[in-house]
Amino acid sequence: MNNSFGKSEVNPELAIVHISKLKGHELPQESNVRELEHDIRSRGILLKAIVADRKTMVILDGHCRCDALRRLGCSKVAVRFVDYNSEKIFVEGWNGKKITKEKVIEAGLSGNLMMPKSSRHMVSRDGRKVHISEICENAAISLRELV
Repeated sequence: MNNSFGKSEVNPELAIVHISKLKGHELPQESNVRELEHDIRSRGILLKAIVADRKTMVILDGHCRCDALRRLGCSKVAVRFVDYNSEKIFVEGWNGKKITKEKVIEAGLSGNLMMPKSSRHMVSRDGRKVHISEICENAAISLRELV
């Protein structure tokens, strides 16, 4: 995988973890969950892993995928862990709203979830801003492996 992170910031290996260990920080958008549930069921695979903070297990990207997997009866999920304390990872609010990493972690650990699409996690990569999902290769994990 070609990215500008060091091993201490991103674990490029895919981890399969029990779904109950992950903590969301925002509510998933219902229409996206339904669409993903249908897509994952019809393909029989999870294309993209969830991105989560290694230390706290708070989901940074993939709330809707995680909920779709729950609805499909999965007990495990594919995750790519990052070091959320990295200076290369930052969070932006949608529609100009101010949001901080501390608020994201607080929401995830407290269970007091933010509204859907409250945060957008970005990464500084090769001198430009990209969405955090772009630092991870597709997972293509069989749904059977996650049940």
